[in-house]
Amino acid sequence: MDVIAPDRGSITGQGPGPSAVVAYATLFGATEHVARLVAQALAEFTGQGVRAVDLAYLDVSTLAGHDLIVVGACTWNVGQLPPDLESSLEALGALDLRGRHVALFGTGDQIGYPDTFVDAIGVMADTFSGTGARLVGRWPAGEYDIVASRALVGGEELLGLALDEDNEPDLTQRRVASWVAQVAAEAGFRDRVSI
Repeated sequence: MDVIAPDRGSITGQGPGPSAVVAYATLFGATEHVARLVAQALAEFTGQGVRAVDLAYLDVSTLAGHDLIVVGACTWNVGQLPPDLESSLEALGALDLRGRHVALFGTGDQIGYPDTFVDAIGVMADTFSGTGARLVGRWPAGEYDIVASRALVGGEELLGLALDEDNEPDLTQRRVASWVAQVAAEAGFRDRVSI
């Protein structure tokens, strides 16, 4: 599969069958690294190239041309968002994504910031709540040592995949593979693509 990562500019669905895209906002490179892993894993489910695109260079309106939109961002310092995500929130929230699926992932430091770990996932979930998209890819919170997070639902689930490249980089590959398989199933890709 052709994985195009990172990419700059507009994007559209390509080829027959379901299409997916990964958009990300990063500060120090960890989120970009994870976005590439997610794009590569998704390419196996879609049977076509999946782009990992930096939000800093993206016309967000082009996201609506995909069946599955994966968005990732880091949470840094005390619950702060990367500037590229902050400046894109209004445009993302204004998209018409009826009939589309959205999956979220975030990077953060659960040891240094256990009460704001992956807050960006919660912010993004709030942003996409009015777009008509179906949010997929909730992830168990039990394997993290956190006190609170805007991404936490009912104390047991996170609204997306949480990754701690500072303290648990050895778990990233396994978590991404499991989560992408889950997201692809929830988005119906297994029903529509020969694997």
